[in-house]
Order: sequence, then structure tokens, then C-alpha cells
Amino acid sequence: MKNRCKNIVLCTSLALLFISGCIINDIGYPYRFGAITAFEVSGQLSDAVIDNQNLTVTVDIVDSVDLSKVKLLRFETTDSTYVIPELTSYIDLTTPVAYELTTYPNQVYSWTIIGNQTVERYVMAENQVGTTSFNVDECQAVLYVSVDQPLDDITITDVKLGPMGSVITPDPREVKDYSHVEYFSVEYKGKTELWSITIFQRAAETKTLDADAWACFAYLNGDYTTSIGDPAFRYKKTSDVEWTDVPAEDVFSNGGRAQAKIDNLTPDTDYVYKIVVGESEGDEVTFHTEPASQMPNMGFDEWVMLDDVWYPNADMGSGHWWDSGNEGAAIANLNPTSPEENFLAPTGQGAGKKAARLETVGVLGIIAGGNVFSGDFGAIKGFSGAEVEFGRPWTTRPLELKGYYYYYSKTIDKVKTPYENLMGRPDRCHIFVYLTDSDEPAYVNTAEKIYLTPDDPSVIAYGELIDSVGTDGVYKSFSVPFRYRDTRKPKHCIVVAVASQYADYFTGGVGSLMFVDEFSFNYKGDVVWDERYVTDDRL
Repeated sequence: MKNRCKNIVLCTSLALLFISGCIINDIGYPYRFGAITAFEVSGQLSDAVIDNQNLTVTVDIVDSVDLSKVKLLRFETTDSTYVIPELTSYIDLTTPVAYELTTYPNQVYSWTIIGNQTVERYVMAENQVGTTSFNVDECQAVLYVSVDQPLDDITITDVKLGPMGSVITPDPREVKDYSHVEYFSVEYKGKTELWSITIFQRAAETKTLDADAWACFAYLNGDYTTSIGDPAFRYKKTSDVEWTDVPAEDVFSNGGRAQAKIDNLTPDTDYVYKIVVGESEGDEVTFHTEPASQMPNMGFDEWVMLDDVWYPNADMGSGHWWDSGNEGAAIANLNPTSPEENFLAPTGQGAGKKAARLETVGVLGIIAGGNVFSGDFGAIKGFSGAEVEFGRPWTTRPLELKGYYYYYSKTIDKVKTPYENLMGRPDRCHIFVYLTDSDEPAYVNTAEKIYLTPDDPSVIAYGELIDSVGTDGVYKSFSVPFRYRDTRKPKHCIVVAVASQYADYFTGGVGSLMFVDEFSFNYKGDVVWDERYVTDDRL
């Protein structure tokens, strides 16, 4: 099945009629960044996270709040900023909400408000073995107790099946006989669900489960019987003799399931660990940390020219990693993407060092945006499109894409459907990353409007940087976090930088100029979760 991929900038085959685009570094109006500086709603759990780089505001909201009608308490912006649509007393956060912030002179910044709300559910019992599993669609809860615990004399110690403030009838803590399925009415704000609780007996055990090992950290898991003590974990490299105890404050339990995150691990290394509860120990389970892999030529130092076309690789053999839209522009003697030897990032100085120069140029009223991406340019398709394979084989899970970029934004002077409304606004550069578990690279065909979007089910993680302000004539460091939906292992990684965000729609400003240099992946820290998609259990 063909994937949809967004924001690759490809060139037109109109190049037989060639007009060379020139960069004019004229001085226009000063840019005034339109930002949301404070945001607060009723029922939020913590301070809103305001991301000026990705133009998002993320707020965690208590599960008793109706997301379709959240009371807006505070919405503050930078001075002299107009907000569209007009602010109201209540906001619908069942889906992300878009606002346009406009500053003088007609500079527009598209912000997104994201409301996160997860209904916490749990059923805990004395002598429980392992954790409770929930089928939310069927309103079912299933848990286990030890074999010496009679099913007709169960003590439920804690329970929550609906949003905060919901009422369960009868109270599961007052029911003792669970020798058969028991049903409970969960009522909240006039709505009622019928939930079932099923309890089985299982041999008491202390069981070490498989770990989820990343490059520099790992999530440890184990099942235990709640009546025999508090859970703990021990781990070591398989080559070591001494065990390391995980601090008690780093071990979390949910019923009879224990979890812990351990940091400062060595990439590409074998470890062993076990769960310990009192005098009972689980079996030793081994895991191997992922390599802290980097893509080839992430510093953009190696380039080769073939048939007057620049490629950001040492050569164009079968193992080449990077490509651009230069092949589509070659017939017009254009190289919107080219090596830069003199203007380099602060950490990219030295003999043989280079950067990638990305320029948006024009050909008879149609733009070609300079770009660089991990993948392979396919072929020109039709009169004004091309097909591309996006992504290279990849198996590790980075936490961030880091690097440097320079951006000079021109006013958008070329537009195509559906972006006619962007005419006259500042152009925007775009750096974005994908991890996917597709067996093949993502297929893109701009002539047939086939793109990749972050909502594609193959996407494991996504991140982006968008800038319409520019970097004031200097390189600026950046960090784009991978926002993970789950813990699947990837099969392909996509990294893209483009001088005009919507150049694949032939929309942008001729003369917009971007430099990128010294890219790298970071593997240390905490996972950033995309709460709109995450459904699995996490620490």
C-alpha cells in the first residue's frame, strides 16, 4: 500500500524554459514573533507546555472535565497580536484547535492547542498476581489472585473504572464473591456504562518480564504477588559480577505489576536483570541495548557532482543515503541544493567541512525549494511533479534530532491551491523527522498528490521545526524531539530539511535561503510521548 508523505519539495519539468532565481537581501519590515505567552483552562493538571519552536500549547486536563466544553481562564499573547478565531469563554479540545496569531506587518503564526486527557482505570485486590487488564471498548476488567485466595472471599482494595467523580454501583469493595463475573454500573454526568470484573486464580509467582531496551535506558517489568512484599529490581552488564539495585523510589507498581526505568546504560551492550520481592526472585532475563546510531554524512561534509547535479553523498552507489530535488531541476541547470564551504555552523568548522545550502528558486512562475532528505529521488512525473522514496532502513529509537540551521525568509510570492491565502506572508522553512515501521520507504508522488502525513498508521514517532522569522543572519542550534506514539521498533527513518515548507504545493518565496549543518541524533533523556496517540502503559 502506498504511504502518504508530506512536505518534500520537488522541482518542475518546466525547466526547458529556464529563469534563474536570484537572492535579494533587501531589508524589509522587522519581524515580530506572534507567540502565546500564557495559557490556562479549568481543570488542568499542570502548567501548559508552550513550544515556541513547533508553535504548540499542550495542556493535561483532569479526566472529570468535559473536553468538548473546557472553560478558558487565560490566553495571553505577545503585544500587538491579533488572534483568529476570536477567543470565547469555552474551548472544544476534543481535537487540537488551531489559532492564527497575526503581528505587524501581516505576519501570521499558526498555533495549535492540544488537550490531553487520559481516564485512569484500576482494580486492585489483596493477594493479586500481576496487573489488571482492561478492555475499554467492551467495558471489561480482568485480574488474577493467588491460588490460595478463595474467589468467594475477595477484598478489592481500590477501584476506579470511569472519570474522576463517577459513581460505581454496587461498590466493588463491598462485593466479596467473585467466583463468577460481576457487573457494575458506572455513572458519570448522566451517562452510564456497564462494566464487568472477572477474577481468576493463578499460581503465586515472582516473574521477570521482557525489558523494553532503548540505547541509553531501559524499562524493566515484572509480575509479583502483592501479599509477599514490595517489588525491587537488580541489573548488571552480563560481563559484570556485581548487581546494581534500582532505588526503591524509582520502582512503580500497579496491582501486581512492577516497572522501573534505568538510565545511563551503554549502547549496544548486553544486560541481565531480575525482579526481587522479599526472599522471592524472578528468573534472570537478558536484554540488549540499541546502538546509538547516526546516519551517514549528517554533517553534510561529503558531496559529489554527477552530470552537473550536486548530491549530498561521497558517491552515488547503491548505499547512498541522502538526496534532494536537484535531479528534477537539472534540465534547467538549477541546483537548489548545493554544498557550502565558507558559511558553516560553529561546531562544523575545519578543513574539509561543509554545510548544505537550500534555496527557493523560480522557473517561469513556479518555484523549486531547496531540500535535502534521507531517501531517493525517483523521477519526474507529468508536467509538474515527481515521485520519491522517503526514508532509509533504520532500527534504533533516537530521542531528538539536533543540529544547526540558518534561515532567511522571503515573502511568499508564488502560491497554488490550497494555499492561496499565504500570498504576501513570510515563507517558512521546515525540518521534520519520521520513524515508521513500514517494510518499504514511504512513496511520494506530488503529481498524484500522494504524501505522508503524521497520522499514517505506520508512523511510530514524528517531530518538526517550522520557522518563518529567520535566524537574524547567524546559525541557530535546534533540537527536534521525536514524539512517540508507542514503543514499536522502526524499520525506516526519514529526515527532511526544506527552505519553503509548502514548495511541494509550489507555494513559497523566491529567494528564501536555508543552511543546515552538523545534524545528529541524541539518545539520552526521557521519551516525549504524543498523548494524542498513546494508548499503552508507560512509566
